[in-house]
Amino acid sequence: MDSFKSLLEKKQYDLVISLTSAEGKEEDLFFRLAAYLGKGDSQKAADLFFKNRDRLYAFNPLLTMKTNFELRDILKQYDKAYEDEPYFENKPYVSQEVEEYLRDLPKLIRIMERNSSLSAGLSSDKVDGILKTSKDDYQILTLLSAMTGAMAKEHITAIKTLLVSSRHSEVKTYAFLLLISARCAEEVTFTKNGKIYHLVPAETNPPYSGKIFSDFLSYLRKAAGDPSVSGIAESLLNDYILDVYPEEVLTKSEDPLLASALLKIARSYLRNDQETEETHARYALEKEAVDKEAEKIALVLKKHPPLGI
Repeated sequence: MDSFKSLLEKKQYDLVISLTSAEGKEEDLFFRLAAYLGKGDSQKAADLFFKNRDRLYAFNPLLTMKTNFELRDILKQYDKAYEDEPYFENKPYVSQEVEEYLRDLPKLIRIMERNSSLSAGLSSDKVDGILKTSKDDYQILTLLSAMTGAMAKEHITAIKTLLVSSRHSEVKTYAFLLLISARCAEEVTFTKNGKIYHLVPAETNPPYSGKIFSDFLSYLRKAAGDPSVSGIAESLLNDYILDVYPEEVLTKSEDPLLASALLKIARSYLRNDQETEETHARYALEKEAVDKEAEKIALVLKKHPPLGI
């Protein structure tokens, strides 16, 4: 039989639920949670999660934290989200990654709460009107960022119009990501960065997901050896991925050339070039190759500066 992960990818949510137990082992519980969320049964997912939160945290702290606040956002439970902060803050140190997530929690909750309020204050017709007629890319992007997958389902037609417009590439990317979130099963055609794409959103992987992405971040942090450098490099990577998406940036967990190029740009911001030379030597990379890769990334970022939200 297929693995639970494979079954989820095939959207066989009921089968995953039937094969797992609410009292099962922690890894299986995460798959059961994902199945409930895939079916849109967020309350059952929340009941299961909060009943087992302690042991889930012991198994995978970061995933538990992310699931916690995703559920609070889906259920619009922002007061409870703020109340959850001390629960995690009072836990013993686990890793730098967990600490960074904790540090950003207040901002994350405020953004979720703001986005919810923004989308809730507009009628369905008003949302469609803005998406179809507004000439302000910033307004469009702000509205898209406030949408959930459920809300996007109500506005699929209007969102699709953004893909065939002459909008900023970031707007097109957010629009396509919403169609993924809404599990749109119809093929869409759009042009981005001079290329034509014919894709089915429901069958397309979103950026910033999967084992290769998480493994590469760990690899990048280790290569940086300095949180301030790795933080800038990760931000550059995220912007770069979004700019070229749906093209793939990461194809392997360890990519010395890409990591070195990102670190070169990051260190240039900090005026620290000495360690860049050390990185070249450590991975036996030619300086010219790293410079070329860094220049390619820098040109993309310069050509498509983020709108911001």
